[in-house]
Amino acid sequence: MKEAQTRLVAPVQYGAMPNLGLYSQPDGPFPNWSELLPLGKIDEARAAQEEAVEHAVADMVFAAAAMIEAGADQIDFDTVGGPGDADFLAALLAAERLRFEYPDIGIEMGMAGEFVLGMHGELAYGGKRLAGLWPLEQMKVARKAGVTMFGPAVNVNTRRSQAWNTARAITIVKPCTAGAEIPIHMNAGMGVGSVPMTPIVPVDACSRASKALVELLGLDGL
Repeated sequence: MKEAQTRLVAPVQYGAMPNLGLYSQPDGPFPNWSELLPLGKIDEARAAQEEAVEHAVADMVFAAAAMIEAGADQIDFDTVGGPGDADFLAALLAAERLRFEYPDIGIEMGMAGEFVLGMHGELAYGGKRLAGLWPLEQMKVARKAGVTMFGPAVNVNTRRSQAWNTARAITIVKPCTAGAEIPIHMNAGMGVGSVPMTPIVPVDACSRASKALVELLGLDGL
């Protein structure tokens, strides 16, 4: 980060994915809730996720604080909520702690999908249940946690056309931009934001998606 700051003039983010799944066995220390849930061990699965959240928050704050001290202009939590509501909670709690410890730092949060999966089902932040939240409500709880920019995400349906996916993405995110309380930088890239799911994205497809999203949603960025 220090080396990057000496070479660049544009603001430099430090970005990483929370990825709560890394804390589950066999690689992590806690029981794997994806294995416990099919066995009907609901309480054990929830307890494992709650323990993982504590460790994930500590690790995220540790890494982000080091990058801030090294000169990072902003922290970016990306692909949040991929493993479910516990992952979203971990990112929110990490953002809350960073906002308290570094009041002036920018914090961006980009989501993994259009709604939050209820892998736990009962977790809440600020009294708001996280499972099942769509972009508008995701943005509101992120702002409450101290996030300064929010990135809604809508996954593409690879069996449908780009036009269909673009219309769907705009429909889902429109309430979020209409009720925006912080800048909205929508996730638009391979597989999200109506950009085709392919390693090398056709330029015309990407530009059409980006233009439609910006013009029809009034985004602050992508």
